[in-house]
Order: sequence, then C-alpha cells, then structure tokens
Amino acid sequence: MEQMFDLLIFFFLGTVGVYLVQGAHHWKRTRERPTALVFFCLLVFSWLVVFYGSFIEPRMLVTTRSSLRLSETPTKSLNAVLLSDLHVGPFKKALWTRKVVDRVNALRPDLVFLAGDFVTQSETDAAYLAPLKHLSATYGVFAVTGNHEYRADASDAVVQSLRDSGITVLENESVVVEVDGKPIKIAGVSDIWYEGDLAKTMRDIQQDDTAILLAHNPDVVLDPASRLADAVIAGHTHGGQIRLPLLGPVPALPTQLGRRYDRGWFNDDGMKLFITSGVAETGTRARLLVPPEIVHIHLSF
Repeated sequence: MEQMFDLLIFFFLGTVGVYLVQGAHHWKRTRERPTALVFFCLLVFSWLVVFYGSFIEPRMLVTTRSSLRLSETPTKSLNAVLLSDLHVGPFKKALWTRKVVDRVNALRPDLVFLAGDFVTQSETDAAYLAPLKHLSATYGVFAVTGNHEYRADASDAVVQSLRDSGITVLENESVVVEVDGKPIKIAGVSDIWYEGDLAKTMRDIQQDDTAILLAHNPDVVLDPASRLADAVIAGHTHGGQIRLPLLGPVPALPTQLGRRYDRGWFNDDGMKLFITSGVAETGTRARLLVPPEIVHIHLSF
C-alpha cells in the first residue's frame, strides 16, 4: 500500500508540475482567462500542499510539553518522554530513529515510554530500530507492542531487537520503579487486537497503587480493568495523520473511541488518557497539520 501511495504522489506532483510549468510559461495568456487563472491557482495550492505534506511536515519533529499529576498531594516528580508509532520501513529508517533518539536524550529523561508500532510491513524493518540502544533514561525505557508488529509477523523480531537494546518490553505485565523510596508501577499491555490481556496486565495493580498503563491502542480504556491505573498513555491514531482546520482528522480513526479521541489529554469519568500523534506514518507518507511529535511529560506523584 505504501508503494501505491508513493506512486500516486509522484504521479500527481510530476504531471501537475509539468502543467504548472507550461502555465507559467504562457502566463500572459493564462491570466487573461479568469477560469484558467482560477484553475491554475488551485493547482498551485494543491501541488504545494501535497509536496509539503509528503516531504516537509513528516520530517518536522516537534516536542510537545505536557504534565501529569498522579496523586492529589504529589511528593516526587519525574521527567518522562512518550514516543509511539516509529513505523520504520519504507519512509523512515535508521537515520530517522537516531534523530528521534538524539532529541529524546537531549531532554534528559528519567523515564521513556515507547507505545508500539515500531515497524511497518516486515520483520526486516526491525534492523532500523538499532539506534534505540542509545536511549538513556535514569529509571529505564519501557515498551509495548503495537498492531503492526503482529500484522507484519514481526513481533518476535521487534521484541528481541528492543531487548537487545536494553529496553524493557512489557508483555501483559507490570514492574515497579522506586523513586527515592517511593514506588510507581508501570503496566504494559500487548496490542489489544492481538495478544493483549488487560486482566493479566493489571493483576498486580491495587486500587491504591500509583500506576501508569502503557498501551498502543487507546481503546484499552473501554475495559474497566484499565481504571486500576491512574493514567493511560497510548498512540495508534497518528492524530489522524491528515487534518484540516476546524474539521480535525480527515480519515476515520482506527479506534472504537472515535474521532473525538484523536490526540492529547482526555479526562472522562476520572480516567486520564493521553494519546500521542506518533513520529511516523503509514499508508501515505504524508502528514498535514499534525507533525511527528515527541511528548515531554512532567510527571508528579
């Protein structure tokens, strides 16, 4: 599918580009015909949008800053970073992964969360994840699988690559991190479309524990067991990947939660949910009005 979209993009840019060059060459004749002039201007705008969305914005890695308070009277704070949807493969390779890693390390994180979809279409894509071994965080780097790992039959290769890089992959389990003697539990559920088991993931989490649930698909909050966590952090939606002003995401989001839950913080019935737009693309290589993001979270508990 990625190759098909690439062909369509290059065909559009090539054919329309030729027409625009011809129109500019005969500019006097074009501007004297109102219909032709309007059509020419619309094509110029369309060409610029497609070029920008395909080759500029997808490389505009931004840092989104946020905060999360897990208790009413926090006594500890952490510098956390959330990444999701690396989707290494046709469009993003090891150089992009290294760029992301360097940007994360510059934030000097205490914790790093990786919310799945590391590859796009093949287990061989896992080789592009090698720079993740350079991630540095005081209390560790934690990851869960996404649906693309299973769809590409690459879950084993990805998990092994991550573990070889010193990353803790949480497969329906939780761990305890001690911060100056105060514990925080980090639970990670495998992708819920495939091997995810939330009941198993949360079995060691008690109601009075301070806990974060790391998931790929935000639909995990539809399971009541997710309420044992103080907050859920996820990816999967890409923020829609293509957005329009006032309208929001153009394509349908791959979730049951629907279009309202596209990106950012949500606090419904006491459940804190954060959805990141991710750092890469699937399907078309394009992003529009939703650049790749690293989420820098000031975490207090």
